[in-house]
This record gives sequence, structure tokens and C-alpha cells, in this order.
Amino acid sequence: MTQQLIPVFNGELDGRAQQLCDARDLHSFLAVGRDFSTWVKDRIEQYGFAEGEDFSPILGKSTGGRPCVEYHLTLDMAKELAMVENNDQGRQVRRYFIAMERQARESRGATYLSLNQQLAIHRQVPKLLSQLKAETAPAIRATLHAQLAQHCHLLAIPVPPIHNVGRAAPENGELFPVAKG
Repeated sequence: MTQQLIPVFNGELDGRAQQLCDARDLHSFLAVGRDFSTWVKDRIEQYGFAEGEDFSPILGKSTGGRPCVEYHLTLDMAKELAMVENNDQGRQVRRYFIAMERQARESRGATYLSLNQQLAIHRQVPKLLSQLKAETAPAIRATLHAQLAQHCHLLAIPVPPIHNVGRAAPENGELFPVAKG
């Protein structure tokens, strides 16, 4: 995403590294009519959010220097809060958080797989490349390349373009197919 609606940062909550956001930033973007403190406490109680699982209270100081509580939220909690506001900003921020999570998942790629899963997939890549090199039927090549692309994505490695792997069947009477791309 090019436009950052609400800052998202990496943190730890519930014993896991995950993306978080600041509740005050969310409150401000959602243009909630109530003051922040009342809003966040009411929403936590109303929807049964759990401290340490869905959010983490952080002691801070207000602009006047008085002590205050800030809240770091999981993106799941932030999406739910955005959804229950039932306004355009809520829908916009919910879609934004979904895109942020997708982007984080895709950038991590192989980190979600166990070592055994990564090794098994890694062993399949040369086999798929060999099959793709030997195959000439365009439909089967496309299927093999899709499988190869999925494996490469899971391992977070680049996918070779289909026209760079092996030879396709000659088209239009050509003696030697020409790589297109």
C-alpha cells in the first residue's frame, strides 16, 4: 500500500511478534465523536477484548504532562473496532489493515513453514523444473509453471519466467520456437 492511513509497527503481544497499531491513531482516523479514553474503554468492555491477547496498555504522559494510558492493538482488534464504527472511515481502515497483513505475510514467505516443510518444498523445485523443461504442451507447461511459482513463493525465491525454462512446442510451423517476453 502506498498511502499509510494508520501507522503499523512490529511488536510483541500474546508471546508472538506481530503487527500492531496505536489505538489513539485509529480513534483519530475513525473520527469517533467521543473522547478517546471513554471510547476505548467502552469498546474493550463491550466486545470482550482481552488484555495481553488483543491489546496492550502502555503508560504514557498526555500533552499536559499528566499520566495517561495508550493502547497498542492487534490488527484483528483494530479491524473489528473499525468495522463496528459502521462508517466510511471504518470500512477504509479495515481494508487497509487487511492489505497490510497480506503484504506482511507475502514478505515473510517461508517463515510460516517448518524446516521440514521448507525442505520438502525445496526438493520439489528441481523436479518441477525438470518436468517443465521436458514438457512441450502449452497447457501442461502452464500448470507445471503455476506449481513451480507456488513453491518459489513459499520459499521466498524468484520464479523463473516460463519462457526461460525449456522449450515449448513449435508454433505456426516454426522449426525452433522463439522465446517471447
